[in-house]
Amino acid sequence: MAKRKKEYERFRADTGQHHRILAVMALLGILAFIPVGLQLNSLMIQNYDYYSGLALRNQTRTTSVTADRGTIYDRNMNILAASVSVENVYLDPHELKQSKAGITAISETLGEILELDPEWIRQQAGDTSMRYKQIAGRISEETAGKIRSYINENGISGIHLEPNSRRVYPCGTLAAQVIGFTNASNTGSEGIEAAYNSYLEGSAGKVITTKGNNEMDMPYSFEKYVASRPGCDVILTLDTTVQACLEKQMEAAIARYDVKNGAFGIVMNVNTGEIIAMATLGSYDPNNYLEIADPAALAETERLKERYLSYPEDSQAYQDGKTAYLEALSAARLKQWRNRCLSDGYEPGSTFKVLTMAAALDCGAIDLNTSFYCKGAEQIPGRSQLLHCWRSAGHGAERTPQALQNSCNIAFAHIALKLGGERFYEYVEKFGILEKTGIDLAGESKGVFFSRELVTDTDKWGTASLTSGSFGQTFKLTPLQLVRAIASVVNGGYLMEPYIVSEVVDSDGNTVLRQEPTVIRQVISAETSQTMCGLIRSVVTEGTAKNASVAGYSIGGKTGTSEKIDIFDENGQRVQDKIVSFVGIAPMDDPEYIVLVALDTPSRSTGIYISGGVMAAPTVGAVMADILPYLGVARNYSGEEAAGRLVTMGDLTGLTAKEAEKLLKEQSLTLRTVGTGETITGQIPAAGEEISGGSQVLVYLGEEPPRETVTVPDFTGMNRQQAGDTASQAGVYILVAGNPNISPSVTVTAQSVPPGETVPAGTTIRLEFADTKAAD
Repeated sequence: MAKRKKEYERFRADTGQHHRILAVMALLGILAFIPVGLQLNSLMIQNYDYYSGLALRNQTRTTSVTADRGTIYDRNMNILAASVSVENVYLDPHELKQSKAGITAISETLGEILELDPEWIRQQAGDTSMRYKQIAGRISEETAGKIRSYINENGISGIHLEPNSRRVYPCGTLAAQVIGFTNASNTGSEGIEAAYNSYLEGSAGKVITTKGNNEMDMPYSFEKYVASRPGCDVILTLDTTVQACLEKQMEAAIARYDVKNGAFGIVMNVNTGEIIAMATLGSYDPNNYLEIADPAALAETERLKERYLSYPEDSQAYQDGKTAYLEALSAARLKQWRNRCLSDGYEPGSTFKVLTMAAALDCGAIDLNTSFYCKGAEQIPGRSQLLHCWRSAGHGAERTPQALQNSCNIAFAHIALKLGGERFYEYVEKFGILEKTGIDLAGESKGVFFSRELVTDTDKWGTASLTSGSFGQTFKLTPLQLVRAIASVVNGGYLMEPYIVSEVVDSDGNTVLRQEPTVIRQVISAETSQTMCGLIRSVVTEGTAKNASVAGYSIGGKTGTSEKIDIFDENGQRVQDKIVSFVGIAPMDDPEYIVLVALDTPSRSTGIYISGGVMAAPTVGAVMADILPYLGVARNYSGEEAAGRLVTMGDLTGLTAKEAEKLLKEQSLTLRTVGTGETITGQIPAAGEEISGGSQVLVYLGEEPPRETVTVPDFTGMNRQQAGDTASQAGVYILVAGNPNISPSVTVTAQSVPPGETVPAGTTIRLEFADTKAAD
């Protein structure tokens, strides 16, 4: 009995120990599972999205499908920017390794085709840590064809071509600063390309496929395709023909007057605010936007590069020189990309007088009969410096119209005093000089103008600022600000918001965005606007802008010559550089278009008097002569403009001399006969040739005209009489353009055919006449 009791007690002790062991084991198991549970919770619940994404990336490969970038058109649907199909070349080192391809031979061949270092290609091919090694981007179809043939002929796997696109600009440098360019990532970086990038770029697609070990494609793989969405097309208000005419005449002026710092110009519709043309010269080619287009800037950067490369690489001189080179290179690129028409401020000079006079007339500070007296200089009370007029001898007695025609600084100082600082500032504000224009392009600034206190407080330079500001000095505005403000003076008084994109259209042809003319506010009354149109017209017919005349068109405008008062040379002395400009409007009986051209720093070495009237006015006149017929503006010749009238010769063959004389008389032409036949058998100029009104046509009766060539004389510096006599002796015709006045000071400044060139007898040479003593 005692023995059983002991066995029972031993059994109970063992059982209790087992229970305790099991409890401890259970507790330890639970404690061990807690971290696992927490980890599972983290993996499967809290961070599920993150880890599932990692798993998906490990199991799938995503290949991007580039979206087609939208096309940029001008207003007539001419292509300004488009994308063309190109291809990228990439290597798959894993495939190359498994295919046991000859890496050295492949590197040599690809290096030759792509003009790359074979050793670098060999290094890329040997980097098996990656499956995608791009070695060339956006190669041409021709180059891609060579690589494709090499792959197929040699059965090589591991060399791949993938589609891409490259941006091309068919018009080259034309309107480059307006259009802009795309960078290496195909993203818009300047101009329209940048401002409308969100519309143009579209959205990329992708192809998702499964992958196995070593990122190899699986035999039975999953594939999902997400289509790309093409970008929208952007249609501009710009007209490439008008743009080309503007740039052509600006380039001619730069060459003629040896302009040192380029030029800028704008053509705008005064009634809508549409930008028809906008140019900054010197320009660049957006197809090669990293290349420096300016020869002087390019030579300087090359000099800096050669200099730093001459030092040892580990020297401080090398590092300093390299930094200087890179800074100069960046500055040169930024300068050529910059759209000066909306980004740079400049002193408008006398072109601003249009706004001062419009404001004074509108508020009643002056009328057309207000009188002034200019003796060349005057001490204005409240102004410490003596105020000079550009004409040192003075203009004498004059009234309001003559003040504008003569561009008299003295008269405008008194107009500003009559207007008063407060009203002057209010009108400047109304004309939009203190704000950005709101054009749909990036990079616009708003210039720099006086504070209200500086203009209105006569105790703190108020009089000096007011009088100087009245004729466009000691402040800056942008060219676009000036053009918009003057447009409001002639369009009935309405300040418009300029714009350069008329419509954005998606790939299905749906209109996404449409721009319409926007009136910001009315600045002056319609009556004041009508009065100002007459005054602005008189500046060309009677004032300082006669050189802007175009036969058959009523041109108005205002000249301007401004100094760079805030630019100093290396010795700290103020430079004598000037910007000469002219703002022209046509036709003045019903204004439609405004044209600004400014030439930055004409050279004194040409011997030509530096002024807006001599240089910028004839340039704008030439632009008007080119674009107005194209834009459908009708000519209306006066009897005095016969020499500037262009007549296309008809075929007179078979007519009698009497019939031909009657026909030619209707076209303001005269007749001279050679021979005794009854009907005309030949003529000079030939049918289809152009000739100026008032010219004499030579016809042959019963005989053929001689087929001869003549040498074009140098007409430079000749007056109208001298040019006519010289042309007659040389056997050519002349077409008179520019200043219509017959005066010893009105001479030829340019000719359409260079001197010394051989041309058929009877050729018409266009001669630009200008008063080379015209000021302002």
